[in-house]
Amino acid sequence: MKRLILSAGLLSGWLSQPAWACRVCRPRVQAGIHTADYAANLLWLLLPVALLIGGGLAVYFAADVKRRFF
Repeated sequence: MKRLILSAGLLSGWLSQPAWACRVCRPRVQAGIHTADYAANLLWLLLPVALLIGGGLAVYFAADVKRRFF
């Protein structure tokens, strides 16, 4: 299973091409990303990751927490 995941990751990284903006568009793209709302946008972007990690930890340690408190 680990080999399959590693192979899929390497293959997708090899097949994908990096996103490049032309010289004219690049400053506008960067200006659109780095606005005053950058911190809020970053938090919204990372929120699903935090929820998935928290849910995974809750499932993993559910038996220990149940045994200790109930």
